[in-house]
Amino acid sequence: MEATGVYYRPLAYALHRAGFAVYVVNPLQVRAYARSLLTRNKTDKADARLLARFLAQYRADLTPYEPLPEALYLASLLVRFAEGLNTQRTASLNRLHAWRYAHPHVHEFALSVPDSIQSLRAALYAEARAIVAAYPLAASWVSALQTLPGIGPTLALKLLAYSGDLRRFHSARAYAAYTGLTPRIYQSGEMDASARISRIGPPMLRASYYLAATAATRTDSVQAALYRRLVDSGKPKKLALVAVAHRLARAAWAVCVR
Repeated sequence: MEATGVYYRPLAYALHRAGFAVYVVNPLQVRAYARSLLTRNKTDKADARLLARFLAQYRADLTPYEPLPEALYLASLLVRFAEGLNTQRTASLNRLHAWRYAHPHVHEFALSVPDSIQSLRAALYAEARAIVAAYPLAASWVSALQTLPGIGPTLALKLLAYSGDLRRFHSARAYAAYTGLTPRIYQSGEMDASARISRIGPPMLRASYYLAATAATRTDSVQAALYRRLVDSGKPKKLALVAVAHRLARAAWAVCVR
């Protein structure tokens, strides 16, 4: 199955527990494979055939799916749900704002939405913290992450929720690649090479490290020095922050797994 949306997670988890061999593949891989075959149709049946063909050809190169420890799995679900509420909050407020002109009393409901959603997010994070605290390994990782500059209790929990079991990464470089903060080089013939981050991996994980980098450059002299050195050399400020975020991602793996 492809790692898309929210439905593959419980399905993969249930199938694995039922004894099936499960493979979860990156949608970008399957999309590139489909282009290599010059496929024209996209239907559920065609996608199923494509995945079966992809697995038959590349099974030896794929890693079978292994579910997270139950505590990490549950905490991850709660944190992802809590973060998803932010998007729903904006959508709900926009919808209520549009209705305000047709029915002014709707504005009263709009005023209560932010507090209600914030209260629910706080409850979800509290439950996630309780689950992680009862799992010694995860609790130690959350504590270790907080030793890094720019990372507090909530951000540490969020990083863990979107990273999963850090032991599955064999090196800091592999983990940084998973975050999508590593550069991807483009060069052909006499064209000068250019590099942008790959953006392969959970967008929320990348955003969390970027947020940590922003805080770290204000509070930590080492990270601030790196940021200033890059900016002074002509690099854009956002690119300098991405470099700090990349360094923090590698450090996160090191403090948790080594």
